[in-house]
Amino acid sequence: MASNQAPIVDRIRIIPRPDDFLDRNVGNSGEVFFDKQSNTLRLYSGRVAGGFSVLTDNNISEHLTSSGVGVVEYAVTVGVDPDGVEAGNKYFIDGVYKPELSLVTGFTYIFNQNNQTNEFYPNADGATANIHPINFSADNANGELGSGTTYLNKVIYKLENDPVTKAEYIAGFAKSTQRSIQITITSTTPVTLYYWCSYHSNMGNTITSANPGAGTGSGAASISVSDTVPDSPESGAIWYNSTSGILYVYVADGDSNQWVQPTSPFQAITAITDLGIADGTVGQLLRTDGAGAFTFIDAPAADIGNFTLAASVIDTDDSSGIVITPPVTTSSDLTVQNNLTVRNTAYANKFVSTSNGVPTIDSASSFTITATDGITLTATDGVTINGEPTPFIMGVLNGSTVQWSGGGISSIADNGLGDHTITFSSNLGTTVDDFQVLATVQDKTAGHSCVISKPAVNQIRVNVNNLSGTGVDSKVFLVIYKTT
Repeated sequence: MASNQAPIVDRIRIIPRPDDFLDRNVGNSGEVFFDKQSNTLRLYSGRVAGGFSVLTDNNISEHLTSSGVGVVEYAVTVGVDPDGVEAGNKYFIDGVYKPELSLVTGFTYIFNQNNQTNEFYPNADGATANIHPINFSADNANGELGSGTTYLNKVIYKLENDPVTKAEYIAGFAKSTQRSIQITITSTTPVTLYYWCSYHSNMGNTITSANPGAGTGSGAASISVSDTVPDSPESGAIWYNSTSGILYVYVADGDSNQWVQPTSPFQAITAITDLGIADGTVGQLLRTDGAGAFTFIDAPAADIGNFTLAASVIDTDDSSGIVITPPVTTSSDLTVQNNLTVRNTAYANKFVSTSNGVPTIDSASSFTITATDGITLTATDGVTINGEPTPFIMGVLNGSTVQWSGGGISSIADNGLGDHTITFSSNLGTTVDDFQVLATVQDKTAGHSCVISKPAVNQIRVNVNNLSGTGVDSKVFLVIYKTT
């Protein structure tokens, strides 16, 4: 006989199934299975694949994680100190070198270790395994490696998205492609934690937990007011520079990590009058009083007085010519390395060439040299005009008074009537063939002869005779040329 009462039993066994079966199963309406990996029941409606999980204290954080509400996921990789200060393997969190982390109460944080560096580094991918399972500790920066303990409260280890124990996580680390550890920060979580590697010391750093809005942690932007850059900022952190009065936001976008100034809509400025500054007239200058007030003033006279150049080169942007209108006076020597072009008149007390080569004064037409008191041309190797050598010594020997007008002598010997020897202060040549002498008797109307001889390289002997062969003291104009 049928009964409307349900049977009463003291126990019931529900078939345990793994996640992969339960996730793809649609089931029948009212069907119940036991999820042996999540330690919870799955209820099926016959319509939805995977059914519905019954929430328990053990799986509530996992379901919150899958919902994405209050969840922050970090990508964990392994490398070396980019500055080369610390040796050995180090954790990078979202590309940042072993940062100090600030976590917020009520949030769940997932440390994703899927990247191959967690399994092999510093070995190449696929080479010998060198695993770096991450853990938490409340009493030592290196956890169990530093004689501390592993913090496990609200911590879930997962391989292939299934919860496992810490020991199973380490044992199956190299065999899995999906590896993560999640921690939910609660009011009982220690203020300071550490993240560390199961096998290698000093890979991690500290974790600080705080309540929402307390100024630290992911999910609640940290706000700092100081004159120095905050240490180990997270993306979204805000810093007010108390010295400059500028507000910055820390941006970590995967490509670069940097402080940036936030922008906001502002008035487009196309003219200075858009800033509230009254316009001036053409040619005026804008002046500030140093206190934020700006006014237009007439340009001062272009008298800059004395000035000093910071460098030794004066040049133009296009290396074109520089025009100086007024006369220029230099108080020291002027050195011209290339050509000097003078379009009008050049005035100088002396022109001196000290370089090697043959200095040239050239003219397209004629060249005129005028001097009230005479012109003196001096050259060590002689002076040549139109290819011909010029005399380098000229003067008049007065036999009557025994005097010489050309200078440069040391003595005149009177050898008798009409016979004199001039001794010069310097040699006229290396040999007597290096110079020649032209002589003209100036003060005699009748025929006289003048004989020139060269007793030495620094002497000229002048002998003047009349037609009878008698010596006569006369005035003799002498011109001396170099022949070599």
